[in-house]
Amino acid sequence: MKMIEATPEKWNEIISGKEKPVMMMFYLVSCPHCQKMKPIYEELASRYGDQITFARIDAMAYLDVAKKYGITAAPAFKFFRNGNLLNKENKVFSAEQLNQIASDLAAGKM
Repeated sequence: MKMIEATPEKWNEIISGKEKPVMMMFYLVSCPHCQKMKPIYEELASRYGDQITFARIDAMAYLDVAKKYGITAAPAFKFFRNGNLLNKENKVFSAEQLNQIASDLAAGKM
């Protein structure tokens, strides 16, 4: 499964995800926590990529998008179904929590 690199130009097309829910990672290139989360996120994409679209966006490069979703720290994750934001809170997710969320998204429980 290929990870999609999001940009503001592709944003609406990616999150609208008519066929699959979307898991979006907001990251910073120089963030050590983001670098630590990257292989975990890639593993989730590998495992659930048939059921979920996995994308990521550089929060520093696209500050307008990050601000729109209240992103103040990275890595941050937002989840979408049919263009609708499923989580409004901004909190840090552990690998285990992200795995559970991916499982719930894939099963249509979210």
